[in-house]
Amino acid sequence: MEIEKASFPQGAYSKTRLKNLSKKHPNDFLIAQLADEIVGYVIAYHKAGKIDFDSLAVDKKYRKLGIGKKLVEFVLNRFRKKGLKKASLEVRSSNKKAIAFFQNLGFKTTKVIKHYYRDGEDAYLMEKI
Repeated sequence: MEIEKASFPQGAYSKTRLKNLSKKHPNDFLIAQLADEIVGYVIAYHKAGKIDFDSLAVDKKYRKLGIGKKLVEFVLNRFRKKGLKKASLEVRSSNKKAIAFFQNLGFKTTKVIKHYYRDGEDAYLMEKI
């Protein structure tokens, strides 16, 4: 929850939502851990014939170390072995760091989703094939 709240101050998932996601997708809620400390996580699952990245966050103290990249690559490789090739996610149009991060991993913005977030902000649909 600490990583979630620090990473998404405008719209962090509630504790209940994270628990429900972990129950619904127990094998698709992955954490990155250093020693005994959780430093990041990814929630990504099979949805409508593709990989859907629901959430990805890394503790601010551990960013720029390749942890987020490793989490994304692990998920992509895992699902590719199951035959899924397409991946998608939504990102706030103002989140330039996340947009650049995913672009560097080969994702492309394919659509603007108007008023996607509760506060009215648009989202970019980003996809990778």
